[in-house]
Amino acid sequence: LSIIFLLCVSQLGVDFVNWLSMLVVKPKVLPRLDFSESIPSQYRTMVAIPTMLSDKEAIDRLMNNLELHYLRNQTENIHFVLLTDFLDADEEVIASDNFLVEYARLAITSLNKKYFSENASIFFLLHRPRRWNPSENKWMGYERKRGKLMEFNALLKGKDTNAFSVIEGNRDILTSVKYVITLDSDT
Repeated sequence: LSIIFLLCVSQLGVDFVNWLSMLVVKPKVLPRLDFSESIPSQYRTMVAIPTMLSDKEAIDRLMNNLELHYLRNQTENIHFVLLTDFLDADEEVIASDNFLVEYARLAITSLNKKYFSENASIFFLLHRPRRWNPSENKWMGYERKRGKLMEFNALLKGKDTNAFSVIEGNRDILTSVKYVITLDSDT
């Protein structure tokens, strides 16, 4: 009974100290940005979706998802990018690679035409080729998701890493991107 009593009293003690500290220490208001009306160009934002190109149906789902994200967030200075790799393979290039990249590139071009913006492309595709990974003994995307994001951020900082073999969309705005929001492809 003593142990149970001590546990109950200790929880009450913690709650009392938390309540007392809230009375003594007043919270500081953190600065925030109000983007409820629009996003100024100095805060240009890129919504990045790292993913893999596996087949035509998966690309269709990705493009539909990308379009839905845009339709829910039709604000100037928000852009959307697919950061893509191929699936792992025993060879650097397989027969379906060119078809998949071209299909995704044309889909991005189609979205940019459908939702035309005079200022810049809304949708982008950045695709990386496979690289040899000796520890996995496979041809694959370097560091997969983390690698795509690292190389994308380097590109945004103006360091042309040549990591991306295909860049669809107007590159001119990439160096003016201030924020990157990363989503999973199934978000």
